[in-house]
Amino acid sequence: MESTAIDTKIIEQLQALYSQEFKLVQHDLGKTEQLIKQKMQLLGQGLLQRLIAQAPNGYQGSCIPCQCGGSMKFVQHRSRDIHSLFGWIKLKRGYYYCPDCGKGLAPYDRASGLGKEQLSPGLAEACCMLTVDDSFEQTSRRIERIYGQKVSGNTVERVAHQVGAEALKRQDQQLEDFFQHRQPPAAELKPKRLYVAADGTTVHQQDGWHEAKSGSIYFEDERFGMIRRYVAGLDNSEKFGWFLWLEACRCGLREAKEVVYLGDGAGWIRTEHNKHFAKATFIIDWYHLQEHVWNCGKVLFGEGTQATDRWVDKVLTWLWDGCTRKVLEYLSRQRDSYAGDKRDAIDDLHHYISVNE
Repeated sequence: MESTAIDTKIIEQLQALYSQEFKLVQHDLGKTEQLIKQKMQLLGQGLLQRLIAQAPNGYQGSCIPCQCGGSMKFVQHRSRDIHSLFGWIKLKRGYYYCPDCGKGLAPYDRASGLGKEQLSPGLAEACCMLTVDDSFEQTSRRIERIYGQKVSGNTVERVAHQVGAEALKRQDQQLEDFFQHRQPPAAELKPKRLYVAADGTTVHQQDGWHEAKSGSIYFEDERFGMIRRYVAGLDNSEKFGWFLWLEACRCGLREAKEVVYLGDGAGWIRTEHNKHFAKATFIIDWYHLQEHVWNCGKVLFGEGTQATDRWVDKVLTWLWDGCTRKVLEYLSRQRDSYAGDKRDAIDDLHHYISVNE
């Protein structure tokens, strides 16, 4: 039997098994869809539980080596409740104990990516991906709506922090490996044009405000789809620059025919460009440039006024067309007409554009 024939047979059996329930909702696509989702979830939970119960789950014989140099003895198969994408399952896995150092280990947990929480790798990944754009509580609600699983906001927060800590640990290890061997990471991709962007912002932690630095590396694939990689942390600019460079190397920095480096012109961003991306074309990103022009316009003519809109539109149009010198000459002439804060605002914008042209 081919796989398509097997699939058809299974579908026919499922349809017959749940025929009475399907008849009750057959005139409502949405309700039919939800009913099928519920049944597939129950079947998935049962199949996952059955497969897990039949596997050795980390049993590797009567003893295994311990990191302390001793030997870890097999104790028993210990149970652990795991919350999966399909619901709760009970997992029995081999547990070992070292009498020399007193440490215990369940090899299956590490091999399967199980962390301290009771979440399966799939459900933990879903929580981390969704919490990138939402709060922990909002992610909790979205997980329930999408997957039908109730995961508390506190659990989502703990998982995100654990995964983040592990990612930072790996990032530090990769940098340490580079300093030790001086071998750049191999390119995983080979784009024609690679974009590297860096920025900084302030975040509040328990001990006060700190600058968080973030980097985005992106390019178009063969189908003109955008592929992105991200780097972020609370490290100093020098260490962050190395992280950004290492990730850019993985994205094909040395193989790319053209590299564009985007930033807001801050001193540390310039420094890391000169150190790691000197051959890249440096471009002030449009968002920050607009922000500086708007801030100057609001000081000159007031926020929300037509005069501000007209002045900003004129300056931005010149800048978009590449007429940087025209803008600088215009600002130089205008400064004589103002004093105090307004003249300072023009001087600040003139300086920003002139050092970044």
